[in-house]
Amino acid sequence: MNEINIGKNITKFRRSKGITQDELANYIGVSKSSVSKWENNITYPDILLLPQLATLFNISLDELMGYEPQLTKEDIQKIYYELAQEFTEKDPNEVLIKCEDYIKKYYSCFEFLKQMVVLYLNHCTLFENKEEILNRARELCIRIKEYSNNPQLIKDIIFLEAFSLIMENKPTEVLEILGEDINAFSQEAEIIGASFQLLGNTQKATEITQICMYQYLIRLVGSLVQQIGLNMSDLNIVEESFKRAFGICELFNLDELHSNVSANLYLGTAQAYAVNGKNKKALDLIERYTKVCIDNIYNFKLRGDKYFDKIDGWLENLDLGVNAPRSQKLIKQDVISAIKDNPAFISLKDEYRFKSCVLALESN
Repeated sequence: MNEINIGKNITKFRRSKGITQDELANYIGVSKSSVSKWENNITYPDILLLPQLATLFNISLDELMGYEPQLTKEDIQKIYYELAQEFTEKDPNEVLIKCEDYIKKYYSCFEFLKQMVVLYLNHCTLFENKEEILNRARELCIRIKEYSNNPQLIKDIIFLEAFSLIMENKPTEVLEILGEDINAFSQEAEIIGASFQLLGNTQKATEITQICMYQYLIRLVGSLVQQIGLNMSDLNIVEESFKRAFGICELFNLDELHSNVSANLYLGTAQAYAVNGKNKKALDLIERYTKVCIDNIYNFKLRGDKYFDKIDGWLENLDLGVNAPRSQKLIKQDVISAIKDNPAFISLKDEYRFKSCVLALESN
């Protein structure tokens, strides 16, 4: 993390200009001992002297002070996971104060503010009034949109702002932000991959192709899960959608490659079967859900496999790396609640297979 290093910088820029401490003291109008104290971080220059020093060294005030309100990606990840863990272990209101202190300190580091939005969205249910947390997340989104000049960051923030509104059940506001028309997928990545292929860099072209396939798979299965949720009362659509999604999961080993997607498929289809009285089929999928959660989600990490053998570097370079955005404790609580407290499964509560799944999820 970047801190104020004005003393060290005065020394560095003074020497680069070939100026002695005596000469600098005479130019500024202070004693040599004052300059010595600055350079040894015993005292700081008077604020009125800073522009004069910056002018002498032909640098900006920020350069002179050695302070930029920015964080590296590694810094951001470290702070994010530190706070995410504290949300599990401490009073969330105390952690919120710490979050806001970080936000004040790095209010101009927009990549950091973005991850604070993500943090708030992932932990808002810990608060009695989650709407206040969602509103705060949107305030940060508005700041980023107003002051950032990074188009990709702004695009990400618009999505997060819309997602926060969905969480607060405000669909009209979402449509005002995103509009109602759906644009075609960008093929920018494929064109980049083709360019590397033409340059003879087949390794990079293969990596990009794998990244594209990986993302399309996740989105396709996610859309099929949504299709199931939209047609719960029509078992023909439910079963056809599940058959196609399950085929993709098996073919591409999504239970391990991206267990969150396959777990959502099993859970969503189990709900559809349960509300339609197909209890045996529902229990079959609850057992699948339980196995995937215990085997993979309880220790969730994004990773490639033997087929997707070129994507690990890309995954590690994501904003939050390969780890889950919430603590394992909170993930486990949600996994258990998704079946134990699910109103769709009321008719299954006394079933031995259902109880065994709950017990397995709780004891692992």
